[in-house]
This record gives sequence, C-alpha cells and structure tokens, in this order.
Amino acid sequence: MVQFSVYCRICNGYDDVEKHKLRIRNNKPDNGSVRLLVITEKQYEKMELIIGNRVTEEEHSVFEQLSIF
Repeated sequence: MVQFSVYCRICNGYDDVEKHKLRIRNNKPDNGSVRLLVITEKQYEKMELIIGNRVTEEEHSVFEQLSIF
C-alpha cells in the first residue's frame, strides 16, 4: 500500500486528462506527494478482484472519509 487515500476521476479523453494533470500540478501539496495513474476504459475492464479472508486489523478499521469525484 502506498497511501491510505485513493481518489478517482473519470475523464472524457486525453485533453481532459491533461487539464486535470495541470490542475493537480498547480495545487500540489507543500509536503508529501501525489501519484497519478491514467488508465483507459479497456484497461479498467480487465481489472480483477481477488478476495481473501479478512484479518483482525481490517475488521476493526474505521474509515472516516470516502471521496470519489
């Protein structure tokens, strides 16, 4: 795991991607970093979900924030 928070943005084409990349660069945090991954709809379709047994730490975790924009 790289980071606790993961945010997702659906873009309509690469021009939209570039617009949002610029927006992120202009508002980057003073401390820390932002990792940006661009995937196509075709690549997203091939995503696999692998589920195992929950461990004790997962069962007691409290998630206070979920942001999808």
